[in-house]
Amino acid sequence: MPVSPALKQLPNAISIARLCTTPVLAGLAWAGLKGPFTWLLMAALLSDAADGYIARTFSVTSRVGALLDSVADAALMLAIGWGTWVFHPEVYLEHGLWVGVAVTLWIVEHIAALMRYGRFSSFHTALVRLAVLVFALFIAVLFLLDFYSWLFYLAAGLSILAVLEQLVMICLVPNWSPDLRGGLAEVLRRRRDGRTDRLD
Repeated sequence: MPVSPALKQLPNAISIARLCTTPVLAGLAWAGLKGPFTWLLMAALLSDAADGYIARTFSVTSRVGALLDSVADAALMLAIGWGTWVFHPEVYLEHGLWVGVAVTLWIVEHIAALMRYGRFSSFHTALVRLAVLVFALFIAVLFLLDFYSWLFYLAAGLSILAVLEQLVMICLVPNWSPDLRGGLAEVLRRRRDGRTDRLD
């Protein structure tokens, strides 16, 4: 079944909308408006799941879409980090080591990708998607209910593992190759089978 032009552009439009929410979220946090910040944040988190689901379901993925999704996600992470500091500073004050390790690795991964490819990695591996899902759940529970240490440690642990996998992939994948959903295992399998052309 042919896909309409509007549907083809819908995932990108959602990613752009998410990107546009980030300065608004930052402003709401600066103003101390927790209620509006929380509900706009929930909408942004849901949009992150929606654009990927639509793109995969209707086979309208693209390199531009993958890159746009990564940029929007990075901007949203910065807004979440700022909002968490404003409204829930105890996360940083009581669990700063874990936050510091996760954030430092995240920054290193982005710098490594920019140096290697000139853009964000956009691998969108299964481990990254799981880490993002659990992190989004942690943030939603934090802002809507309360802080739960077990959920925090689960989100932090998965995030660290996902970033470490991506750093190894950046070392092994010579050219920018978005949507390597099988992750490191897929890269190693292709290298073993001599299908390095599929990594370009």
